[in-house]
Amino acid sequence: MEVNGVAVMRRRSDSWLNATQILKVAGVVKARRTKTLEKEVASGEHEKVQGGYGKYQGTWVSYQRGVELCRRYHVEDLLRPLLEYDMGQDGVSQAGHGATDTPTKEQAMAAQRKRLYYGMDSQNSSSQGTFFQSISRTAASAVSAINKARFDSPASRGPDSRQPSAIRRSSQMSSQESHVPLGSQKSMYSVASDSGFASNLQPSQRSLVDHGEETQEPPRKRMRSSSSVQMRSFNALNEPTPTEPSESFYRPLEAQEDATDDYTHGLKPLAAATTPERYQKMKLIMTLFLDKRAKDFSTHPAFLTLTSEDLEIPLDEYLNSALHWAAMLARLPLVHALVAKGVSIYRLNAAGETALQKAVGTRNNLDYRTFSKLLQVLAATIEIIDHHGRTVLHHIAMMAATGGDGHVAAKHYLECLLEFIVRHGGPSNSQQSSANGASSLRNPQRTEVIGLGRFMSDMINIQDDQGDTALNLAGRARTILVPQLLEVGASPHIPNHTGLRPADYGVGVDMVSSGGQGLQNGDADDSFSTQLARTKQDILSSALAQITSAIEQSFNMVDKDLSDDLSKKQEEFDQWHAKIRESAKLRQIEQNELDELKKTSRERIELQRQTRNLEQSADELAATLKEMEDAEPSDNPVGDDPRQTPLFDLDGFNTLFPETFDASTGFSDEQRAYLSEQPSVEKLQAFLGAYEEHNQSIGEEIEILKSKNVVLGEQYRRMVMACTGWSAEQVDAAAEGLMECVKDLNQDPVPEEVALEILMQDRGQDW
Repeated sequence: MEVNGVAVMRRRSDSWLNATQILKVAGVVKARRTKTLEKEVASGEHEKVQGGYGKYQGTWVSYQRGVELCRRYHVEDLLRPLLEYDMGQDGVSQAGHGATDTPTKEQAMAAQRKRLYYGMDSQNSSSQGTFFQSISRTAASAVSAINKARFDSPASRGPDSRQPSAIRRSSQMSSQESHVPLGSQKSMYSVASDSGFASNLQPSQRSLVDHGEETQEPPRKRMRSSSSVQMRSFNALNEPTPTEPSESFYRPLEAQEDATDDYTHGLKPLAAATTPERYQKMKLIMTLFLDKRAKDFSTHPAFLTLTSEDLEIPLDEYLNSALHWAAMLARLPLVHALVAKGVSIYRLNAAGETALQKAVGTRNNLDYRTFSKLLQVLAATIEIIDHHGRTVLHHIAMMAATGGDGHVAAKHYLECLLEFIVRHGGPSNSQQSSANGASSLRNPQRTEVIGLGRFMSDMINIQDDQGDTALNLAGRARTILVPQLLEVGASPHIPNHTGLRPADYGVGVDMVSSGGQGLQNGDADDSFSTQLARTKQDILSSALAQITSAIEQSFNMVDKDLSDDLSKKQEEFDQWHAKIRESAKLRQIEQNELDELKKTSRERIELQRQTRNLEQSADELAATLKEMEDAEPSDNPVGDDPRQTPLFDLDGFNTLFPETFDASTGFSDEQRAYLSEQPSVEKLQAFLGAYEEHNQSIGEEIEILKSKNVVLGEQYRRMVMACTGWSAEQVDAAAEGLMECVKDLNQDPVPEEVALEILMQDRGQDW
């Protein structure tokens, strides 16, 4: 069975129900649905079907637990056809427990006549939607006749045939004359309707209630009598049916001109409390709401000391009275007590809203199932329009648009309202018309409840100050109120002040364009649900095509823009890349120059170091020679400087003794004089011995230094290995560069930070 677009199943073998689908029908969001299944359903006996089963997956529970779940989430009436469907073989026993014995001939013929009877009953009542069938076949027939008259009218052929006007708005709201008496509340509901709108039975099931016991064979002659009884009980539909949607169903416009403006717009709110006395009264009234379980208010100080006008003092900044609060909080005993005390149900708040309009803005009346009884008290205010031009239908549509559980409450309120109008709308024989004026407004027992015909013709398409009808608000939010609003005559072609119509959202296109002909031709197979599903599919396909085209155009434009931007960015990137390459080349050149300068600087430092070393060696050698000269003063002439006077004149020797000289020929005088000037052999031997001794001492000192350097070098090697994590071979490979850098830093001291930078940068390759 499909309900609200959700397929709900009951297993044939054991009658188990899918709890997941039940929660979907109840409108429970996915997050809350998962928590509910885990906490409430999974705690008992259940079966989970997951993956690969399509619509069969979900959490399955037993039949009894499924029924309890339906009752808890107020969907038992919607799923009643599925819950009461008999899957037994004999059609009489309980589901899943059908008798296996072969039925007798009499039983088979009785079952055949029963199926034939209920099949004909279902066909006769299937010409209209499912909503009014659940109330009565008479209501469905009446709505069918009204829609037929509307579609037969020449003025209603076009999509704009139901344009509401100021005349309709003023006339349809000025014809209240009587109200349902409180004493008749107990007899207003039939056996099949429990609470709210709990009468959603199939025609075959309702026939069981009308005709007696379920197992009894339906008599063939009872069909006409049952229908006539229901026709007599439905007084509101005995009036003539109009041919134009804008005409009144019960009396002409001239008869409605007697009603006053207050009759349409209600009574203005009283002034807010400004004096201490009124503040005390307001506080006393607020004590009425302290105990929500209170039933009897006859002994309450507020009812004993305050008048009916005092009880209408506003209680908040929105000028809501005690009746507004009681209606919003679903305090039905307090509502009855206030009305019995004389509090006017027509008293408005600052926004011009009645207590009934405020009541549909909360879900309290759904939770306590009190809205149907609240309508019996406040039904006379159904037609009142607030300061924004909104009726109670607008407020119900806005409640459905709030999301969450709001649409469940709004659906319940709309169903209760329509059922109440069907059952109790129109003139009543037991009620008398009252005189015009404010006194009549204070007597809710004498006002007339709007009938179904006038409700469909004059009230369903009223526009607010933004031009929105109730269907426009419901269709814009894609709520579940759309089918019922369409069924009672809401037009999907009335635009608001911005030019948007419900049909623009895909609401009710086939209902208006082809629904009339379908009703005329008696096409029962093409029901409203089928038309709505087909319309949704067509509109969805068209919308998807338009959206796809728009998306493609948008993507093409975006692609073109991105391509242009990418080209510009690529050009900028190429320019910057060329600049970067040029900068890199210049940097490389400058880096090479810097390296050359650093190399030159290092060479200069090295030359300075070598120069200082040579000067130091020369000074040491001069000191050594001076010590030697001081040790042999007789061998040196006074004032002679051994560093300036050479011991042997090689040039003179080569001149006097060329290579061709022959000593056998003798020496000349010059040669003899030169030889006599040279040092003696003893002196030369002394010089030689001194130099050898000096060289030996230097060699010994070098060996001592080398032995010391081995120990110190090993310590330095370990320190470098510990600091750098290198091996001994890596330290030895980098030791030469490190020593050169350290020598340079010792000879040319620099700050510690600069020294570390030099060690890390200039000698980095050695490290």
